[in-house]
Amino acid sequence: TIITSRTKLLELGHHTKPLIIGERINPTGRKVLAQELRDGSFIRVKRDALDQVEAGADILDVNMGVAGMDQTPLMERAIFELSMLVETPLSIDTLDPAAMEIALKNYPGRALINSVNGEEESITHVMPLAKRYGAALLCLPLCSGDLPEKAEDRVALAESIINRAYGYGLHPHDLLLDPLVLTLASGEDSARQTLRTLQLYKEKFGFPTVMGLSNISFGMPQRPYLNGQFLTMALACGLTTPIMNPLNYPAKKAFVSSTTLLGWDPGSAEFIKEYGYEDETTAPGNSAPKGPDKKSFDSNDPLANIRACVEQGEKEAIIDLVKKALADGIDPLDITKKGLSEAMNVVGDKFGSGKLFLPQVMLAAETMQAAFNTIKEIIPASDSLDKGTVVVATVKGDIHDLGKNIVAALLENNGYKIVDLGKDVEPEVIVQAIKDNKAALVGICSLMTTTMPQIDNTIAAIRAAGLKTKVMVGGAVVSQDYADQAGADIYAKDGIAAVNHANDFFEALEK
Repeated sequence: TIITSRTKLLELGHHTKPLIIGERINPTGRKVLAQELRDGSFIRVKRDALDQVEAGADILDVNMGVAGMDQTPLMERAIFELSMLVETPLSIDTLDPAAMEIALKNYPGRALINSVNGEEESITHVMPLAKRYGAALLCLPLCSGDLPEKAEDRVALAESIINRAYGYGLHPHDLLLDPLVLTLASGEDSARQTLRTLQLYKEKFGFPTVMGLSNISFGMPQRPYLNGQFLTMALACGLTTPIMNPLNYPAKKAFVSSTTLLGWDPGSAEFIKEYGYEDETTAPGNSAPKGPDKKSFDSNDPLANIRACVEQGEKEAIIDLVKKALADGIDPLDITKKGLSEAMNVVGDKFGSGKLFLPQVMLAAETMQAAFNTIKEIIPASDSLDKGTVVVATVKGDIHDLGKNIVAALLENNGYKIVDLGKDVEPEVIVQAIKDNKAALVGICSLMTTTMPQIDNTIAAIRAAGLKTKVMVGGAVVSQDYADQAGADIYAKDGIAAVNHANDFFEALEK
């Protein structure tokens, strides 16, 4: 059974290492998150996503169930924002068919649907969506609102749901099973029946199994300890994919310990990496987890707050920080250079070293653009934001423009005026645009080897027109050697490099 994001593929099952589904993107019982969603803010959603991924979540469960609000637009935006922000596959956690469909339509991968049960309404709404959009489907042994107490009865109900799924054209590799968990306080046999259900699922069906932990300890003391013990037992009984909070230290430690003991951690490498340097005399569960290295927005230095905000891609939060900095009398030029530009330099360095990925770079750039727009609204005459004009285009014959669009967005979000001529652009059109806009820099690209000669032709046309404009070239097939041979002034291997070259060029021009 496989689920994917746009760029990452995960295999789930009994023959692969157990994976964690992060549970924190859920407003149930979280008043602050619920209120932020009511206010239209997704800052906490994105922080929760990044924090969980850094803490070890392999999949992120996304629940937008806020009381009194339509889930559909919330789920649509959540899927869009998270798909840009993280590579981690998503689990769409809703019983609302409209919200489920909008999420599946907009998700750039194979999602996990959480979930379907034995009710006829659930089956007829959810199973066609799973088939239509190619999603994996989590099945719960619930019907008429009741969970069978005995493991054998849960398995029988699960089998009936599985057979209905087959009737809708779904296959074994599309399905996952949840044993469901009742609190230990509901009966002394409840945990044992859940563990027995996991064993029977594995023996009878062999499908991946998903289970939340927190219900088992509801109403009990020492909840983290109980959850950790239950997780260890469940993994030994056939649980492949727990839904849990990876930031919960005891639970995460129980997970890593269990996977090591069950043979999924060769050489105990992960266990040693996570826990090899802790003080063993410290009481279990009291050691601080390493946790994600996040910069705070609470510094006494407004520019440090702005840098942290850009680096973490918090485009909603940047507006208030910039407004406060301007109100405190900080020069917009200092905000631009010492805050925004320095932050993007850090982002560029992390991208180059593989510590950040393109969606995070784009989010940082959007955050920077939001800051620029805020400064312009408050101080319209500010010339500190007019960094120069750049013409960009894909050369004649080449219809690919994704790379060019990324470069254009990054340059624009770094304060440049962009004249985007699009794709398949004649050399003469590029020359005329340079003249019309008095552009000091032009960026041209080619993705195909067959259109690379058009780079030479375009550069030749620019030179023949007597223009002093500097030419920057790039594209999947273009190299430094080719750029030199074609007579280009600058070669940019990616979008971040293009921004850095533009910054260097225009700063030198000012001097």
